Amino acid sequence: MQTIEERKLIEAEFHDKLRDPALRDNPELHAKLTSNKKWYKIAKQSREFTETYLRQHSRGSHALDFACGDGYYSMLMAESGADVTGIDISETSVGNAERESARRGLGARFQVMDCEAMTFPDRTFDLINVNGVLHHMDLSRAYPELARVLKPAGSVLYVEALAHNPVFQTYRRLTPHLRTEFETEHILRRQDILAARRYFNRIEWRFFHLASLAAVPLRNSRVFEPALSLLEKVDSALLSVSPFRWWAWQIGFVLSDPR
Repeated sequence: MQTIEERKLIEAEFHDKLRDPALRDNPELHAKLTSNKKWYKIAKQSREFTETYLRQHSRGSHALDFACGDGYYSMLMAESGADVTGIDISETSVGNAERESARRGLGARFQVMDCEAMTFPDRTFDLINVNGVLHHMDLSRAYPELARVLKPAGSVLYVEALAHNPVFQTYRRLTPHLRTEFETEHILRRQDILAARRYFNRIEWRFFHLASLAAVPLRNSRVFEPALSLLEKVDSALLSVSPFRWWAWQIGFVLSDPR
């Protein structure tokens, strides 16, 4: 069984490799390790949900980009008027984010930090962005830390993959080169999200992407956009019905009113 330190080292090394600019010098390996990017072609609605929420809540806020990666959402929040701090366990990611922030003159700050043991004082942030990273974490450590550093009137936005659809989980197990073993086994389930109620009094959620995944094979064709638009309408109906919504690819949820 892995220790906490071993898990974090494996996660950091794996994602350093994915974000290393030198990876592009090996096109075959780059294509293999990023082959799942095709699925994100249909993720328009969850991306718009994230970007709209962050723009609406950034102005005048002290914002944290939690496990920020290369800082895409850090830049968006900074451009929208937030005082932004980004943290990540990956030195490569932090370096990439620092360079991009400097290039764009945004003033966002970045630190290498363990997201499960943050060094910020209690009640530091008005807004926290957590995007696609909880399955790398021990939730019993991450949730209380997020609640601790959030101001009483603040909110945490999450967009995460779900594990209930057996087709999606089969794909994940058949593509072990795309993620660590820990990631595959810790994609979020309903009980993982409801566990946040121990630390936050309020939770709101929305589900994304089920039928719309059928548009992926059409992504390079002229019919992609109309097909995606039609399938998104199907999703709006399907994902409003309780038996189906937990089979979605992604969930967006907001936690607020920390305990």
